[in-house]
Amino acid sequence: MKEYRIAFFTADWNYELVETTLQGLKQFAADHENVYLRIFDCFGKDLGNAKDRSEYAIFDLADLSRFDGVLVQGNQIVLKSARDALARRIVSSGIPAVTLDCPMEGCTLVGIDNRRAQHGITEHLIREHGARRMVYLTGLLDNGSPEGQQRLDGFLDACRENGIPDSDIEVLRCTWRTSDGYDLGKRWTRDGRPLPDAFICANDDMALGLIQGLNEGGCAIPADTIVTGFDDLSSAELSSPRLSTVHRDNKALIYRAMDVLIGKIDGRVGPEYVPFDFSLVCSESCGCRQGALPEYIRTKYFHQTRLLKDLYSLQDQMAEELFDTSDLMELMDIVEKNHAIFGCDNAYLCVNDYYFDHYDKKQWHHDTEVFGENMILAPCGRPHVEAEAEGRPYIRFPTRMLLPGRMMGNERFLMFYPLHYNTYSIGYLVLDGISEAAKLNLHKSIFSFLEIAIENVRKKGLLLQLNGVLDSLSTHDALTGLYNRFGYERYGEHAFNEFLTRDGAAQVLFVDMDDMKGINDRFGHEVGDAAIKATAEILMSACAPGDFLMRYGGDEFLIIASPAEAALPEAIQAAVAAHASRAELPCALSLSIGAVHADAAQDSVLDECIQRADVRMYESKSRSRRAR
Repeated sequence: MKEYRIAFFTADWNYELVETTLQGLKQFAADHENVYLRIFDCFGKDLGNAKDRSEYAIFDLADLSRFDGVLVQGNQIVLKSARDALARRIVSSGIPAVTLDCPMEGCTLVGIDNRRAQHGITEHLIREHGARRMVYLTGLLDNGSPEGQQRLDGFLDACRENGIPDSDIEVLRCTWRTSDGYDLGKRWTRDGRPLPDAFICANDDMALGLIQGLNEGGCAIPADTIVTGFDDLSSAELSSPRLSTVHRDNKALIYRAMDVLIGKIDGRVGPEYVPFDFSLVCSESCGCRQGALPEYIRTKYFHQTRLLKDLYSLQDQMAEELFDTSDLMELMDIVEKNHAIFGCDNAYLCVNDYYFDHYDKKQWHHDTEVFGENMILAPCGRPHVEAEAEGRPYIRFPTRMLLPGRMMGNERFLMFYPLHYNTYSIGYLVLDGISEAAKLNLHKSIFSFLEIAIENVRKKGLLLQLNGVLDSLSTHDALTGLYNRFGYERYGEHAFNEFLTRDGAAQVLFVDMDDMKGINDRFGHEVGDAAIKATAEILMSACAPGDFLMRYGGDEFLIIASPAEAALPEAIQAAVAAHASRAELPCALSLSIGAVHADAAQDSVLDECIQRADVRMYESKSRSRRAR
C-alpha cells in the first residue's frame, strides 16, 4: 500500500480551533493506516518579537523534501512573516500543499466563505431582530490573511443591502483577542455611551470578552444589546447567554482537506478553491431561544472537572520530581515516565546538543532562537540500537531526522512543540497523541512549566560547575595547578589516612628545587616561573594518578604517595634527566628529595612525617653540595 507522509503546520493561539482540527487529523490517520502525520505546532502570536520567532522556529524543523505533502492551518498562523516564509518554502520545494481558510501561494484553499457567513448572521439581526445601529469588532486586517477583511466586508454588504446608513455603523479595529472585547465593554459602560442595537464580533473570543465587560458594567445581554461571534467554540455554547455565532465543523473540514491533499499527491487535478459548508447558530445572545441543552452542559462540566482534577494531580507529581533533579538525563526520564500528563503513550524530549553539552551560554556558538544541528534524546528505559551502539546512555542524532530512525518510522501520528526559555531554544517535545490539557488551554502552561524546570536544571548544573571552578581556584596553585595550602588542609590529611587504611602505609616526599635563587638572578623570574611549572610537570609524570601533590612553598613540593611506589624518588630523578635531555629551558633543573615511610601500625602523624622528610631533603641537598 502506498504510504503518505504529511507535514501539518499550525499555531495554537486559539487552542480550541486547533484542538478540534487535530482531532479530525487523528481520526483521518486512524481511518487510513498508510498515512503518517507530523504536526508542527507552537504558541506563536502576531507580535513578531523575539519570543514569537522562537515559537515559529518549529516550522523550520521540517525538511519538506522528506514529505509527500503539506497541510497548513493558514488562518491560525497570524504572524504574516511566519506564514510567508512557510509559503516560500512550499513553493520552492514544489510539494503538493493545502491551506485551511487562508489563501497561501502554492496551496489549494479549503475553507468556508467568511464573507457570506458574516453577511448571514448580520442579516439575521437586521431582519429578525430589527437591529439598525450596529458596532462591528474586526479581526486583524493587516496581517496578510483575508479572513478578517472578508468578515468585515460581509458585515458591510448586509448593512448596505438592508438600507442601514453609514451613520448607524461603527467599525472598531481589533486583533481577535478576548481582551479586545472585554476592554471595549468596560470602557463603553464606564463612559456611559448609548448602547447600539448589536455588537457584531469577528470571532467568539472577542464576543465573550465583550459580554463579560458589559455585564460587569451592568448591561444585560440580549435585553440591553445583542452580541454575536464567529467560530462556535465550546465556550460560546456554554456561555450564559449562549452566544449566537457561525458554526463550521473543523473535524470535517480537516478531513476534507486531507482528501484533497491525497488527491494532489496522486496527481489528480482539482480546483484551487474547495468551499466548505457553515451554518448559523441563532441563540440566546441575539434573542433567539436556541440554547445549550442542559444534559450537554452537565456532561461537559463533569468531563472538565475530572480532567482538571487528574491534570493537577499529575502535574503535582511531576513537579516534585522535576524540581528535585539537577541532571538533564534524569529530567528526560521523568518527562517520559509522566507522559500521561500530555494524554499520549510516548513523550520524547529532544534537547539541542549545544544546550546539553554546555550549561554555560557563553559556549553556545549558535543563534539561540533556533535548533542546533544535532539533538540529544534519552532512551527513557526503552532499548534502542542507536544508544547501545554508541555505548552511551543517550542518543545523539541529526535534527533534520526529527527523531531517530526506528521511532520515526513506527509512529504514524507525531506532534512537535518548541521548548525555549525566554527567547533561546532548548529543543522540542514530541508527543504521539493530542494533549488532553489542550481542551482547556492548559497544555501551554504545562510546556511553560517544563521549560522552567529544564532551565532550572541548566542553572543548577552551571552553578555546580562554577562552584567547582571556584573550589579549584581556592585549593590549587595558580602557576602549577597543584594543590596549595588550602588544598593541603582540605585533602592532604585525607589522602595520607586513605593510604594508611587501604595499604597499611604511605610515603611522604619533600622536594626542593636546587639553586632557585641563582636561576632567577641569571635568567629572570619568567624563566624561574617556567622552571617551577616544569618541576610540577615532572612530578606529576612520575607520580601515580591517586597521589597527593602540592606546591608547599616557592620552590618546595610535597608528595603523599602509595607505599607501592617504593622507587618514586628514583623515578622523579629519571624524569628530571629526561627533561634536561630535551633542553626546553635555558637552565638546568636539579631536585633534592627527602622521603619518609609511614606505617599505620606505628600511628604515624602526617605533620611529623613532613618534618622528617624536610630534614632528609636538606641532608640530601648538603651531600650534593659536598659532592660538587
